Amino acid sequence: MIWQLLAVFISGLVVGGFAYLLIRISRNRLPRWIIPVAAGLGMLGYQAYYNYAWYDFKLGQLPERAIVLEEKRTSDFFRPWSYVYPAINYFTFIDGDTRVFEEDGKRLVQYIFFEMHQEHLDRLESQYYALDCTKAEQMKLTDEGAFEPPYIIESVDRSGLLYKKLCQ
Repeated sequence: MIWQLLAVFISGLVVGGFAYLLIRISRNRLPRWIIPVAAGLGMLGYQAYYNYAWYDFKLGQLPERAIVLEEKRTSDFFRPWSYVYPAINYFTFIDGDTRVFEEDGKRLVQYIFFEMHQEHLDRLESQYYALDCTKAEQMKLTDEGAFEPPYIIESVDRSGLLYKKLCQ
């Protein structure tokens, strides 16, 4: 976050400095109020750029075998440009590193489900799961890979991307 804040200030300084240079080149014919206006627009411009580039930047940090399952675009009051075209600021993925078990004629796949949120600090949440491919059901696991009480079994859509990638 400190690097993003530093980049915002630097972009404001650069664009404000460019406006100051334009005033000097025009021999003070341009009004001086364009300096803070240009600096503010530079800062907002960098924020908009970072908001839209965040998703591609985070995808580049994922391992090659990672599979993105879902993306969400939302609008935010503090990002007015997002009302025109919302940026992707939430996505879910699995890293592709799974363990497959054959037990009693059932195929069980253990995997880690990740959620990435773009907020003032990026937030990554992870949860271990065991997926029963024969019944299309999954159950949460602890971080050590053990079943976690209460044993809540969730059904998985067989036509969904998660089931297709892990069970077929």
